[in-house]
Amino acid sequence: MLALLIMLGSSSFTFIHKAIETIPPQFVAVGRLWVAAIALFLIMRAKGRRFPPLLVRTNSGLRPHTLWVWMAAVGAIGYSAPFLIFPWAQQYVESGLAGVYMAFMPLWTLALAYFFADEKLSLRRIAGFLFGFAGVLILMGPEAMRGLSGSSFAAQGGLLAATVFYAVSVVISRRAPAARPRVFTAGMVLSGAVFATPALFFAPFDPAAWSAASLASVVILGLGPTALAGMMIIMIIRRAGASFMALGNYFVPAIAVLLGAAFFNERLEPRVFVALAVILAGVGVSQSRKRPGIGTGDALAADIAPVVERPQKSS
Repeated sequence: MLALLIMLGSSSFTFIHKAIETIPPQFVAVGRLWVAAIALFLIMRAKGRRFPPLLVRTNSGLRPHTLWVWMAAVGAIGYSAPFLIFPWAQQYVESGLAGVYMAFMPLWTLALAYFFADEKLSLRRIAGFLFGFAGVLILMGPEAMRGLSGSSFAAQGGLLAATVFYAVSVVISRRAPAARPRVFTAGMVLSGAVFATPALFFAPFDPAAWSAASLASVVILGLGPTALAGMMIIMIIRRAGASFMALGNYFVPAIAVLLGAAFFNERLEPRVFVALAVILAGVGVSQSRKRPGIGTGDALAADIAPVVERPQKSS
């Protein structure tokens, strides 16, 4: 699942690049979120799942359902904000450079998961993350560093902030109450779509100028890197932890550079393959100790019996 998630995440930069050629960034972000929200809702209902009620009655009156509070938090922090930032920033930076910034996300996640999700910070894990970051530095190289100085400072700052938002949302997902992954994913993406929609008021609306390729890219972004990836993220976090899931982001820059070279003739150096090897070594070091298995059957069993580290009080 992690390998497939890496491919989906890496491809998103390429499809964003194609989508923003004719469609304003706000419509790309909001469009992919609504495509994903509709697809996830249909999948959830097809499996016989339902959303919890939006409001519950207590002795002190009506209040939002606890699960909706968590789903809305992840949707706003992990979807609305970064999904609006990345299409805007990729107008001013290459898709490969945008992928490089995703490598900062595991570092934020490692620290946040230690302080707020009770995940251990072992020397083995630290070494693995440092290996991964070293691989990203190899990938960037001197020429990429010069590219950093030539790109928009505001866009790069936005990309860095987006990685922090992603890391915070991953840790929130780790601490969320027990829920079916399909329900939680559909709820958080729907929340993200709702929170992001007002951004459309600040974008020019000219559908006649939108190309078929750009529209197709928005749909692909919604179905793959948003809907499918969203379900996989929740399953991986619940089964293996926030830090393990974040490790995949070290591969995203290298694969994003490969895809950028393949589709947009962006620069491709032999160091990309060296970086991939170093990153792979880092993942191997951090995960070399055998992890206890989850005795629930198959890889999708988390949808039947979600794993949560600490019991939650019923609301």
